[in-house]
Amino acid sequence: MALSARKLGFGWLSHVQRYQGLIGLLLLLVVAYSLDAKHFYDPRNLANILNQLAVPGILAVGMTFVILTGGIDLSVGSLLGLLNCVVSTWIVAGTGLVPSIAYTLFLGIAIGGGIGYIVSATRLQPFIVTLAAMVSLRGVAYVYTNNGTVSGLGDKLNFLIAPQLGIPLSAWIMLGLTGVSALVLWGTVFGRNVYALGGNEEAARYAGLRLTWIRVGAYAANGLCVAIAALIFTARNTNGDPSAGTAYELDAITAVVVGGTSLLGGYGGVLGTFVGAMFIVCLNVLLILKGVNTYVGMGWKGLIILIAVYLQSVGRRR
Repeated sequence: MALSARKLGFGWLSHVQRYQGLIGLLLLLVVAYSLDAKHFYDPRNLANILNQLAVPGILAVGMTFVILTGGIDLSVGSLLGLLNCVVSTWIVAGTGLVPSIAYTLFLGIAIGGGIGYIVSATRLQPFIVTLAAMVSLRGVAYVYTNNGTVSGLGDKLNFLIAPQLGIPLSAWIMLGLTGVSALVLWGTVFGRNVYALGGNEEAARYAGLRLTWIRVGAYAANGLCVAIAALIFTARNTNGDPSAGTAYELDAITAVVVGGTSLLGGYGGVLGTFVGAMFIVCLNVLLILKGVNTYVGMGWKGLIILIAVYLQSVGRRR
């Protein structure tokens, strides 16, 4: 099944044209922020923005895989909370840093892939399956910690947020993961199959593609991203909290949609998702900087996101 280069997003020119409206809004936010903040261009301030971008950015990259298949995952926040508790417990119990990290990554992949398999095997809507997973995983997190928090972690994961060349390692991980994901989606058979599944599932089935394993792979990639985000989250908070990650799925989905990926699947990519996540983080920082009331800020945020998505849709029709 042939997919156009424009649909897959080959070529930097096509990327710039596709995201020009969103990039324009992002630049306006940066200008507005810089006019108000004397030290906006201070390297430490820019590093802080990248640090804030790490967790939502990584979650959004994983969500992109799922949404490109025509699915959605409402459980990423709950999975992050569970993995946050699990890795904290294992490290505090003396399991060892490397095994604890490895187990966390494996568990994220396994749970993500399992959700993808259930979606494919039951033929239920991903919204329903992942909503059930969201509730279940959150409940498991509370049971696992006996309704409490896990303390005593200390600085054992601090290397994940320590500066490297002036930028936190978490930001480098996010940037690297974005680049690798872009290469996977644009330059591998699996990536092309993800687009094919989201673009037209029936056509992909008739073409002989193994839809179950494509979907499992996309959800497993999402689970891996959640696990990485959970490790970074744990490094920052130095404890395990079963309520961690609440509503994080909403920010991830918003970043993907604002970044131009279609909720129907088959169109978009992680470059747009990165720009979308950066847009949302800069918007949040600007609203805080301006001292906007939380609830008023939510209204402004919703309006600006709506404008961004509209500009994306106009650019796509062109």
